[in-house]
Amino acid sequence: MRISSAYAALAAVLAPFAAAHPTGHRESAPLNEALSLPDLVSLSGVPKGWIAGDSSTFEEGRILLTPRQGSKGSLWEEENYQLRDSFTLEWTFRSVNYEGRSEGGLAFWFLNPNGKSDLTDKTLYNGPAKFDGLQLLVDNNGPLSSTMRAQLNDGGDTFTTASIYDRTFASCLMGYQESSVPSTLRLTYDRSSDNLLKLQVNNKICFQTRKVRIPEGEYRIGVTADNADTPESFEILKMSIYDGPVEDSYIPNVNAMAQPRVLTKVIDKETGQEKLLEKEAYEIENDKVSNYELYKKLDRVEGKILANDINAIEHELAELHRTQEELLKYVTQLTQVLTSSTQKSQTVADEDRNNYGDFLSLNEKLEKMLLDQEKIREMTKHTSVGPHIDDIASKLAIWLFPLIAIMLVMAYYTFKIRQEIVKTKLL
Repeated sequence: MRISSAYAALAAVLAPFAAAHPTGHRESAPLNEALSLPDLVSLSGVPKGWIAGDSSTFEEGRILLTPRQGSKGSLWEEENYQLRDSFTLEWTFRSVNYEGRSEGGLAFWFLNPNGKSDLTDKTLYNGPAKFDGLQLLVDNNGPLSSTMRAQLNDGGDTFTTASIYDRTFASCLMGYQESSVPSTLRLTYDRSSDNLLKLQVNNKICFQTRKVRIPEGEYRIGVTADNADTPESFEILKMSIYDGPVEDSYIPNVNAMAQPRVLTKVIDKETGQEKLLEKEAYEIENDKVSNYELYKKLDRVEGKILANDINAIEHELAELHRTQEELLKYVTQLTQVLTSSTQKSQTVADEDRNNYGDFLSLNEKLEKMLLDQEKIREMTKHTSVGPHIDDIASKLAIWLFPLIAIMLVMAYYTFKIRQEIVKTKLL
């Protein structure tokens, strides 16, 4: 199998927050019953069409690949699978009787038998060390302990149990040992969805990428195991293959598998205080590093960027940008409305001030006249020249009070008329 993307562009851990598929209902692809494992519970032995190798045995509805300490096993399909555009492969497995580090592991294979795969080789977890295709490895011996890892090869490289961790293009943390509950991995490839390659474990996203292209052709499907002199028993309970994506393949990537996190202890030389800092797996561990090591680590960073499927993130960022623009428009409109309302209120206040100014001025003049009258009355009390002040005041009152009443009435009607004019303007 020829992989279109270079291995260097994929040599990094894929982030789990890659693009999620639409959540609407999708019809599942049909089950390929001829190449799927039948119901093992109803059988008494390994079904026809499958080859169980080495120490593999059939027991109580399951296939034990490593039934005893220091054993190896395998299970391969006799007939090759014909890939056209897409497929979904599901394996249900379990690991019991051991928990902890082990040089062994469980490897799932999707290989091109007509390429450079040496299917007779059993040096890599009881499978070929030089293969053309895809390997999914479950083990607990790497630098990040218990993980699910994915490796691609075009037959040009020879993998070993020591170097395989440096050639992983995607991984996720996975606790699988000594579990009474089986685990199910679901591998989906869909050429029509921009070459989507997606791995789910127990309906949680482990990784996905659109940087891998699997060509049409025949592929060999199988699983191998090696417990490396431990009592760990790898069991296969079910295998189903579909000629396309299934409905569960489109479960949104909300519940992602845990991704590797590396913590390093830093000690302050002056105070002796210790603290833990989180580091990425590709960060430089030593201060001194060769150019070759530096290029390798930069290559991994580049692979992480290229292999990460960020289409959905770009879409979300575009949506956020569009939402911000709409909010800015709303805020601008609201500001304009508030400004217009403030200006209108100021205009009404100015008009009221103009309308009531004459009335207030008239009131001030009347008050001034009354004060002047009081002053004149006080002054006339101290003089006897001319008529008596009371006579003058009584005569003035006869003319002033009606005049004041008339002016007040005129001011009132003037105020009412102007108020009606203001209301008419506002309407």
